[in-house]
Amino acid sequence: MKRFRSFLIFFIPFLLFFFYFTNENGHSHFSANSSHPGHDYVEIPKGYDVPSVKIFVTQDQSDTWLLEVQTENFKFNPKKVGDKVPSYNEGHAHLYINGEKFNRLYGKYYNLGTLKQGKNKIKVTLNSNNHGTLIYNEKTIEDSMVVDVAY
Repeated sequence: MKRFRSFLIFFIPFLLFFFYFTNENGHSHFSANSSHPGHDYVEIPKGYDVPSVKIFVTQDQSDTWLLEVQTENFKFNPKKVGDKVPSYNEGHAHLYINGEKFNRLYGKYYNLGTLKQGKNKIKVTLNSNNHGTLIYNEKTIEDSMVVDVAY
């Protein structure tokens, strides 16, 4: 009976931690899952200025890669990330590298570090404060480019 009780004392917390971490990994900076579980799209209503995003990736003098994010009708506002109310012209961005969510962006520049050899698809989406990806007329507000790295 003591063995069974000891097993339960170990096994129940293990299950709780397992389910917690497997359900929360969408918020991880290095998530293997490219979607954001529990977060949907935020449709920009008529009457709002529609945001846009354009990205540029260049190799800097230290041989790492620099991402520049240019937006129109959109303001980065990291202090409001997590608000439950959707926002249409402010929020943050999500950075994807080769289809996997890599990080959140809270400003214009981000050092990508070194990229793997070959083709790397860099994508940035604009996101509401509530994490929903912004869309207008059923199109995601995003930009992407392919960076071909040769060493």
